[in-house]
Amino acid sequence: MRMLTIPERTMRVQIDKEKCEGSLKCGKCLKSCPAAVFITFPKARERGKICEDWDITADDALCWGCYRCVEVCPRKAISLSALEG
Repeated sequence: MRMLTIPERTMRVQIDKEKCEGSLKCGKCLKSCPAAVFITFPKARERGKICEDWDITADDALCWGCYRCVEVCPRKAISLSALEG
């Protein structure tokens, strides 16, 4: 059996919400992240209605710093910084 070794948390992921187009319009970070760092959720829910306005956040506990999200973001809305340890 192959075991996947995941490094300890080393990065902080920040999303500039002013620049980010969101997961429905873009979602390139969400689709390209090998560590599944990005999470989407509806901004508001109403029973019986489809939500058209979604937000995106990052669980940087999963990020190992491959910078793929930074490379694919067309609006340069994502930044990574190393955690000091």
